[in-house]
Amino acid sequence: RPLNSWMLFRSHNCKILAEDPDGKKRHQVNLNKILSQQWKELSSEERAQWEARAEEKKMEHKAQYPNYKYRP
Repeated sequence: RPLNSWMLFRSHNCKILAEDPDGKKRHQVNLNKILSQQWKELSSEERAQWEARAEEKKMEHKAQYPNYKYRP
């Protein structure tokens, strides 16, 4: 299943924030709190860029797996 705009944003920025300035690794819970706040503060233009990337990934996935059906 292709990643949505939030997951693309999170995976991109998680690598940047993974290490604390003290050199310690941050826990995923703390990363999620920081990144969700950043996500909420994005402008509509910035969010549109992530949504466009998600749409590209969706189209790539559709081309690669044309008969894919999400079945939870």
